[in-house]
Amino acid sequence: MRDLELALVASLLCCALFIWRRSSPSALPLPPGPKINWFGSVSNIPKVRPWLIYGGPWKETFGDLIYIQIFGNPILVVNSATAAADLLEKRGAKYSSRPVRTMVVDLIGWDWLASSFPYGSKWQKHRIMFHRHLPANESSTKYHPLQIQEARILCRRLLDSPVDFRHHVRNAAATIVLRMAYGQSVDTNDYVPLADKALSSLAQAGIFGTFLVDYIPILKYAPSWFTFKRKALEWRIPTRAMRDLPFAKVKEHIAQGKGSDCIVSQELEKLSCDSGSKEGENTVANVSATMFAAGADTVVSTLSACFLVMSLYPDIQAKAQADLDAVLAQRRLPNFNDRSQLPFIDYICYELLCAKIAYCSASFSLNFVQTMATSDAPWACTLYLRSEEDEYRGFRIPKGTTANQVLPNVWSILHDPETYPDPLTFNPWRFENTSNGLNPFPDPAFGFGRRFCPGKHLAFDTLWIVVASTLAVFSITKETDANGQIKEPTTEFTPHLLSHPLPFGCTITPRSSNARELILESDL
Repeated sequence: MRDLELALVASLLCCALFIWRRSSPSALPLPPGPKINWFGSVSNIPKVRPWLIYGGPWKETFGDLIYIQIFGNPILVVNSATAAADLLEKRGAKYSSRPVRTMVVDLIGWDWLASSFPYGSKWQKHRIMFHRHLPANESSTKYHPLQIQEARILCRRLLDSPVDFRHHVRNAAATIVLRMAYGQSVDTNDYVPLADKALSSLAQAGIFGTFLVDYIPILKYAPSWFTFKRKALEWRIPTRAMRDLPFAKVKEHIAQGKGSDCIVSQELEKLSCDSGSKEGENTVANVSATMFAAGADTVVSTLSACFLVMSLYPDIQAKAQADLDAVLAQRRLPNFNDRSQLPFIDYICYELLCAKIAYCSASFSLNFVQTMATSDAPWACTLYLRSEEDEYRGFRIPKGTTANQVLPNVWSILHDPETYPDPLTFNPWRFENTSNGLNPFPDPAFGFGRRFCPGKHLAFDTLWIVVASTLAVFSITKETDANGQIKEPTTEFTPHLLSHPLPFGCTITPRSSNARELILESDL
């Protein structure tokens, strides 16, 4: 069986190589990149945390633009904010589509994920619906009460079982988007585990090229006993259920006269008034499920990592708590009206978004951009399809095909020392003085051009209220063993598309008896 797989793959590679070698050259050179072998591939393509290689040694060798070929499929890695803005924003008409993601979309069943849609009328209809509920240029105060409520529920859960903080953070983030999208019709306890199973497949298969079928789409017709086909069939079940089950539950409750106010019920009511179609219902189901997928995982890693960085940097925690005490006088928990008086909480959130925390060898680096990009996939998995031949900086960028991709390396952009001095240090104070032109809100974390993340303000608001609420009442320190010796937490992250901190320990305790009372007496 294994021999048959290898024989089929070899045959398809030969066909791809033949087509590639017959392609007509252009007068302009391609951007620089590593050498290509006779298979039409870069032989030393990094497999684990490639953003570090692309933005590190390869950037030093090749520059802001790196041209890579894998089985004849060209990929352009963009390592600078200037190049990303020039291509993805100023030339948005050419760089606003998405390539075909064969493994993720066709086989696993993420064809409902709106962020993966090619540019066109279908994508635009979904985008309009997103913006109806998530304003593009401002926070939506409509969801602030829900976010405050879940932040306070999170504090109570941390008080009861602090060791389970990661689980509590996941529940808080997922509940916010579940209530927004589906209202009271769905039970968080039912759908958070379902989301975990579905998103696990996206985490493992989401980085383009993880499976050979991404480069050679015809492999999707391979027999079902191929290893990748078996995985896809297994992953497809929770992926489809994540879209269909909560949506069906809301429709059932509406039919029973028990529907609650939510995005799905509002959109279905609008459809009934407008003589909606099956296509319209599919749009509603896709948008609500995309919101759920984004909120159920993307903010979670950053919030989890906040506990890590607070335990590692007590001076940052002390500064934040001093500011909170000055505003709240330890008499209440924070709300969004306090934000203008708590700029340092903003700075902490900005720095988390700028991806500065996790050790890579001995350096404090890595990133959280991988998980904060809500509706736009992270770093170089934010795929931008070139719709026509282009020229940039004297280089030729070929016309887009299913695998001709532009991959903005957000890790490299947010670690540029020209913009972020000493970029490998977690330093919220860098945002205190923005006279140097530093944009205090790290927009690259949320995508580029027409494909920017529509949920970026919602994500930031959730991050802000949880960070402010937990720091107001809890002290977060490193874990100790039975002998009272400090246990240094691990600072490694998973190397997947949806990257999370590896399990680490910390001690979470109320700052005082008064803080405990504030948690227990807070309105929910």
